[in-house]
Amino acid sequence: MCGVCGIYNSDKAAEKLYLGLFALQHRGQDNAGMAVWDGKQSRIVKDRGLVFDIFGRGTLAELPGTAGIGHTRYPTAGDSSVANAQPHYADTKDGRMVIVSNGDVTNMLEQTRFLKSRGFTPYGSNDAEVIAASIACYYEECGDVAAAIGRMMDAVKGSYSAILLFNGAMYVFRDPLGIRPLAMGYINGGWVFASESCAIDTMGGTFEREVAPGELIAITDRGLASSRLTVAGRCRHCVFEHIYFSRPDSVIFGESVSKVRFKLGQALAREHPAAADFVLPVPDSSNNAALGYAHEAGLPFKLALIRSHYIGRTFIGSTQAIRDFAVKLKFNPVRAHLDGRSAAVVDDSIVRGTTSKKIMKMLRDFGAASLHLRISSPPIRYPCYYGVDTPRQQELIGSYKSVAQIREFVNVDSLGYLSLEGLKKCLERPDDYCYACLDGDYPIEPPALK
Repeated sequence: MCGVCGIYNSDKAAEKLYLGLFALQHRGQDNAGMAVWDGKQSRIVKDRGLVFDIFGRGTLAELPGTAGIGHTRYPTAGDSSVANAQPHYADTKDGRMVIVSNGDVTNMLEQTRFLKSRGFTPYGSNDAEVIAASIACYYEECGDVAAAIGRMMDAVKGSYSAILLFNGAMYVFRDPLGIRPLAMGYINGGWVFASESCAIDTMGGTFEREVAPGELIAITDRGLASSRLTVAGRCRHCVFEHIYFSRPDSVIFGESVSKVRFKLGQALAREHPAAADFVLPVPDSSNNAALGYAHEAGLPFKLALIRSHYIGRTFIGSTQAIRDFAVKLKFNPVRAHLDGRSAAVVDDSIVRGTTSKKIMKMLRDFGAASLHLRISSPPIRYPCYYGVDTPRQQELIGSYKSVAQIREFVNVDSLGYLSLEGLKKCLERPDDYCYACLDGDYPIEPPALK
């Protein structure tokens, strides 16, 4: 999913960016990087690994400046090499443009061919680089950054929440459908931006609002200016930000993630009650849904599965072997809670099914008498092309197995998914969301369907 953050007009920008990236580590664990404007140039540091490993105190001290951008990467386009790590840059006659972005470009091949025809050859294979090169290309033609970003929005299709640094100015913009989140706030007389409001909190800022779909915010030493470059018919926010990706202490698309997940759990309990002794969450992204389920069902809530916080999310591991190994390192059951008892196990989703199967086996090995798996989202049946690494439909267990077959595969006594109708009732503005991975209704034509 990736995480982006930016800060303008704040002392020790690199240190605050470090805090923001740390708060967004859950959104990407393959690469991290930042660029800081020192008054003459944007200095870039990026590498493979976690934020803590890349940015030591000495590294941060070598990045002086009051404006900067940062990124945590979860690859959906391009491999995990440093060449594909962000920030990316593109050179113009007036200086270097540096960018961070969260999202996926669906017409990347076509736009890359266009850029090569104009003399802009990407050095990696990442969609953010295509966005930066497109803006640089159009800027060379028109000489105005805002106009160049507007032309990029017309040409580049897909999802993006991006922050651009150019000669000390910052440009913040979001795709016309607002698929990926992007928040903004104040910080000591300056401005701060991040994929999630929790990062603004951690950086010491105060959340103000979200950057609007199709909006461009330009910040220079003369102040801040906002404009809507394009207006779509309606928003199509990614519903999985609420189901899984975002931290529960964030406000996403105008709603508290924690509250939405609690309501998902309540709706799930109404649709699929379980004859269980207690409710068990698969931590951590399912904790609030499990609390909602327990509250609605009148069952005890027990942390009978302990998660190690020194390993990242298993879903976003780069290979199946890594995901399998990560499950063993990440979770350990509590036998005292499980032995001889029936558990309603609440999880947020089943993607491939292999992780769920391993967790259910662990719970049985530690004495669970029966397991009733409850999923706080509908089955994932279709690939996502807008920033989630599920591009191959044959890997999605919900696309080729029935609920009964999935129940048998993961080896549980019963399995219940929240309905799509139930999911929509938990959202304040359900028509503003993208459910393409659940119902196949794509707001932007995917490359595989052209």
